[in-house]
Amino acid sequence: MLSIGLKHCVEKTDLVKPVSRYIGATYKGDDSKQAQQHAMTKHRDRVDLVTNLKTIATNKKAKADAFRSLIGKHYEYFAYLKSVQQRFRVANAKAGWSFSLNPFATKIIHLSFTWSDSFNRHLRFTSHDLEHEKASILLNIAALESLEGVRSDREDQQDIKKALHCFQNAAGTLEYITSTQLRRIHTPKSGDLMPKLLLMLKETMQGQAQECVLEACLLKKVKPSLLASVAQAASIQYRKAIGYCEGYQPGEWLRRCAYPWRMHLQFKERTLRARAIFYLSRSLMDDEKWGHELAALAKALKTAKRAKQILADMKGSGLFNQKIQFAVFDRMAAEIDAIEKGILKRHKTALRENEAIYHHRIAKESQLPDIEAKLIAQPSAFAEPPAESKSPYNNLIPAKIQETAAAFRQEMKDLFATKRESSEEKAEQIRQSLQSLNLPAALDAREGLEGIPDPLWARIETLQTKGGMEHVDGLLKQVLSSQDKAWEIFNSTKSALEVEQSDDAKLRVDFGGSWTRAPSRELTVEFQNQLTTVEGYLKRAAHADEKLTTKRKKQGGCMELVVGSRSEIEASVPKLSSKDQQPTQQTPETPEEKALKGNLDKLNKVIEARAKIISLAESKFFEIEIDAEILNDQAKKISIEETKTRLRSTIDLYTTKLDKIDTLQKDLLQQTQQNNDAWKDRLKASPSMAARSKFFGDLNAGVEAFETLTNNLMQGLKFYGDCMATYLNPLTSQVNDFIVAREHEKKMYMDQITRALAAAGPSSAKAAQPSFSGQGMYGNVPVA
Repeated sequence: MLSIGLKHCVEKTDLVKPVSRYIGATYKGDDSKQAQQHAMTKHRDRVDLVTNLKTIATNKKAKADAFRSLIGKHYEYFAYLKSVQQRFRVANAKAGWSFSLNPFATKIIHLSFTWSDSFNRHLRFTSHDLEHEKASILLNIAALESLEGVRSDREDQQDIKKALHCFQNAAGTLEYITSTQLRRIHTPKSGDLMPKLLLMLKETMQGQAQECVLEACLLKKVKPSLLASVAQAASIQYRKAIGYCEGYQPGEWLRRCAYPWRMHLQFKERTLRARAIFYLSRSLMDDEKWGHELAALAKALKTAKRAKQILADMKGSGLFNQKIQFAVFDRMAAEIDAIEKGILKRHKTALRENEAIYHHRIAKESQLPDIEAKLIAQPSAFAEPPAESKSPYNNLIPAKIQETAAAFRQEMKDLFATKRESSEEKAEQIRQSLQSLNLPAALDAREGLEGIPDPLWARIETLQTKGGMEHVDGLLKQVLSSQDKAWEIFNSTKSALEVEQSDDAKLRVDFGGSWTRAPSRELTVEFQNQLTTVEGYLKRAAHADEKLTTKRKKQGGCMELVVGSRSEIEASVPKLSSKDQQPTQQTPETPEEKALKGNLDKLNKVIEARAKIISLAESKFFEIEIDAEILNDQAKKISIEETKTRLRSTIDLYTTKLDKIDTLQKDLLQQTQQNNDAWKDRLKASPSMAARSKFFGDLNAGVEAFETLTNNLMQGLKFYGDCMATYLNPLTSQVNDFIVAREHEKKMYMDQITRALAAAGPSSAKAAQPSFSGQGMYGNVPVA
């Protein structure tokens, strides 16, 4: 019997630094230190596991306890990998070559695993995917089970039963890899994880388990008809295994293997078939069908001789046609010699007895009854081990929850940004409404006979200190330049993806079914979603920039009034006529004027209050430990959406206050309109006062334009900086890496198709298939 080749770790794998760095950068406190220590412990455990694999492979006298212990360590390591997956964000590709982008995952673990090939230890494959590492561990578990079964003596019922269970466990593990684990791997796979090869191994292990059943039946001396059925079922299992060796992909990979797997399976299939037919002959003898017995014996002998010829061919086969002698060949020779000897002995006896006593006509082979196969040995169901239950990692918040919380934080940040934008629009409504009433300019015009009121000059002086017109124009130029750069990066990234998709679609049309690489449209869904998000942000920003540019042009004349010293600006203030001047140099304040000033003061407070309420709401919300809230609610079986709804409700009080502020603003503007109308009715018509009011109105408008533009342009610069740093630059980098990887993969596909066509010849060119499936079967070229 054969065991599955063990995979050996041929390069040192570091499980400490990447995991510890991630934990140290993401978490704080004692839990973080304990988790880092756990990472060190598990790294040492993996080193021990790799060492023990080498030891047990060479130790021919290893006991069952050693196998059970090592298999247990593989289960523990598998559970550890699941814990890492559940808690942390782990890349499935080499650093810088990730095919996915998550703007909220600012930290990520990059790991590297290099294993030898199960069929040829000189071949190696490096993966960066935890799911691929888990598949390698599962394959080693199956290999250890099979190795324990092969090394079992199988001399009594107890030993046979142990070997049977080992082969059943191996078959069940292989079945799990094929049906479940392979589907989780979305990166290139090593050759020994080819589905057909795994199925071949599974059928082989099940066939060997059925052989154990046959051996147990022989010890119990059951009826020949049952022996024939059991042997026939084992033969059929090997025949199924041979079927999975067919085809270019598995055939090419097995040709790299030093051991002739396919011929071994053919030998076993013929041997078990010969035994089944021999047991059939014994059953026919019991039924006194002497002619049929002789026909069965002749057929069994012919089948045994064919098996013997296959063994002879095996001894002359191997890599580069070298005659490599394996120890198993001697056992196989002894097995077929014993079978052939037993058949010959009975054939001679039966022939002599028939000629001397029974005189039955020898039946034709076609007249022999079919042997009903009874498959007793079934694969044992594999139970995937759960993640570590007492790991220090369990005290850390999982990466998925961190990302969910980060996405929710971003959602709320966007909400608060929208509220600020709405607040600014409502503040602008106040300014425009007051400007249409020439307020507070009309009031400023009556403050004194000459000069600029001190509060107004203080605002002008602040603007001039910042750089005045040059400062505003410089900011506007920077914003528009940042907008152009952002759109340039966006369009370049989007265009690169479109070109790659177009190229992939063309290759799919050109090569048809031979082009089995995963379609680009399936791999770039997340990229497209991110592009759509960024495009929405940029369009909103471009619209805002257009409004700012229009405002700069529209308010240019008013803004020019703010330029100059105080004396220069005051010299431009229109003078009151002598009849409008009072002896006190100050006009008396009317009740309506007093009411107006009160209204203006309240409106200014409305603007300030709205901004303050939003800031308080934002501060209150972000005091919440969102990660912990989501984690606690999940433990209580509360959905994430319900948690979000509950957390959003913490700002309901502030939202209510904002609604009241909106109502107050509406009432104040209405009162201001009424008070302004009443005040104007009390004032005498005065051209000089009207000119003075208009000047102060324009001056106020210029100051407000300066303040608004400066504030909005600074926000615009921050937006573009954040947008490029958080979204565009990472997205572009990921897309570029993706395209480079796809180009590399395309070249490998093209080379493989070319080799396939050359091997198949012109007549089979259309049927040639590349040795890839899914996203690429061989991501790394095996090196002998």
